[in-house]
Amino acid sequence: MSAYLACYLAIALSIRLLSGYLTVIEIGLLRSVGSLAIAGSVVWAGGAEERRNILPPNLREDAARSVLHLAGSLALIWSLAHLPLALVTTIEFTGPLFAAMLLFLVLRRRPGTGPAAGLAVLATGIGLLVFRLNAVPNRDLAIAIGAVAALTTTNLMLARLAAQRSTLSIVLLMHAIQLPLYLLLWVFVPEQWSPPPQPYRLAFDIPELAVIGGAVLALIVGGFVSQAVLANASRHASPLQLCSADTLRVPLITLAAYLLLAELPPAELWLPGLWVLCGVVITSLPTAAGRKLRPEQARRT
Repeated sequence: MSAYLACYLAIALSIRLLSGYLTVIEIGLLRSVGSLAIAGSVVWAGGAEERRNILPPNLREDAARSVLHLAGSLALIWSLAHLPLALVTTIEFTGPLFAAMLLFLVLRRRPGTGPAAGLAVLATGIGLLVFRLNAVPNRDLAIAIGAVAALTTTNLMLARLAAQRSTLSIVLLMHAIQLPLYLLLWVFVPEQWSPPPQPYRLAFDIPELAVIGGAVLALIVGGFVSQAVLANASRHASPLQLCSADTLRVPLITLAAYLLLAELPPAELWLPGLWVLCGVVITSLPTAAGRKLRPEQARRT
């Protein structure tokens, strides 16, 4: 998960920087093209046997997850580009709550004592953060919440797919399904739907072209590696642990945003933010092996 957290940090900062030059759809399209090229190259280098094992008998689950991931990714990119970072990170912390709710609704699985305590700490901390931010329900807030719900669902679907197939197969098919959808959106959705705001400036001087090039490279490589690492991690942790550990990227993004973009969260958010982080850590602590989603459970759901 350390590699995943590092990649997601690079992706978030890249989106923040590129949002001053590209629309939401263009950023998503760029990530999809680059990740597909990397995945395709790795598969081709793997030889004929690797290529034969790419296509599963049924693409229905891959298609559903790919479309949902595309919608969640666009909503997250929108949020990172248009909302205060402190608000986006607060909403991102709700991922484990969505995961626990989905696991109960779909599998009727209740969290154990430890994870339940962690979720309670997490929920109270998020409530305090929202109160301190004076967040008013509106369209942008709904988009951010929808992004977390959609991407949390795709993480749970990824755990099921990873129990049956190779990581490369999952990643390659996701980007192959998403690419034509991104192209259609890019052609038919007017630019006014998501005009770029003013470019972000780093806290220190670097030539603009180098900033853009570095952000593009980080977006592409991070997009591929993050999905590959997440698929592998899902084989060693329960879905709730995975979604909880996933949110550990939030404090890293906050720290990097301060160091690189000079965006410091208000001081009154630090204490509730640490309370939320404690809830995340408690929820992601190791549990008995029996709590993980076994392959036979994955096939039934």
